Formats: sequence, C-alpha cells, structure tokens
Amino acid sequence: MKSLKSLKPLGGRLAAGAAVAVLGLGLGAPVSVAADDSKPANRTSPLTVTPGAGGAGTHVTVKASCQPASRAQSQAFQQPIALKQAARGQWVGTGRIKERGLQVGRSYPVTVKCADGVSISSAFTFTAAPPTGHAAAGFGGTSESNSSMTALAVGSGVAAAGAAGYMFFTRRRNAGNHG
Repeated sequence: MKSLKSLKPLGGRLAAGAAVAVLGLGLGAPVSVAADDSKPANRTSPLTVTPGAGGAGTHVTVKASCQPASRAQSQAFQQPIALKQAARGQWVGTGRIKERGLQVGRSYPVTVKCADGVSISSAFTFTAAPPTGHAAAGFGGTSESNSSMTALAVGSGVAAAGAAGYMFFTRRRNAGNHG
C-alpha cells in the first residue's frame, strides 16, 4: 500500500504545473490585448485629424477622402490647411495648432468643403500646452491606452496570484517531508 508521503510530491507537481499555467495566462493577457489595440480600424472616416487632441503648437495631419474645393478650416489651426492629392484617393495636408486663444478641453470642428459640394467634418480637442521636461511614456508604451493599462494590471495580478500559489504549495510540500 502506498503511503500518503509518496502522493505529496505528485500533488506539489500538480500545484506547480497549475501555477505555471496561471502565470502563463496572466502574462499572455496583456500581449493579446495589446495586439488587439494595434489592429488597424476597418472604418474609414471621410475626414480625419491626426492626432485628434493636443496642445498649442501641435503638428496635425488632415486627411480627406474627397477632392477638396477649399482648405481644411478650424478655429484651432494657425491658418487653413491646404490639402494635396496623395495615394489611394486621399487628400492630405499638415498644419499647426494655435499658440494662444484656445480653451483647454474644448473640441474645435474641422471642416472641408468637397468639390462635389458636400462638406465633411471632424474635430480636434485642445488639451493644453505641450509638456516641458520629461515625457510620461508609461510602461512599455501603455500611456496611450487605458485598455492596455487594465490588461497590464489584470495580468500582473494573475501572475502574482500564480506565484503566491506556487510558493504556498511548495512550502507546504517541504513542511510535510520533515516529519
């Protein structure tokens, strides 16, 4: 008849295997969410402003999906932005955001009148003056996405729980072998 002592190493190995599996799942979660964040959007907007938010002096790129009859207009721009034809039926131009006279947190409309008479619009949100000093880059590029931060926190919690479980079962197994 086998004693319980011979079964204890098996239980410890199973616990260690489970902890490694949980740890692997925890570390894989942020990677899978980050992969989803990096997928290009399937939706195309007739007018885009990139970046969609920023402070004074921010360089912006405006892209329109129609031939413009006018420049891109916005109270946020230092001057109207001329759009030139680019690849794949896009019209693109760059400009800068005003240094003064904008309200923090306000969204400023951006409009382009197309050659066919249709006006298309988007928006730019003024956030504040550009930061001075060091950049707040976050952990591994996570400053841009709350979902990445959430995934990082969840993954870290799962990893910590797996490591704690492994330590608990390893110490418990070792304590049973001294008797």
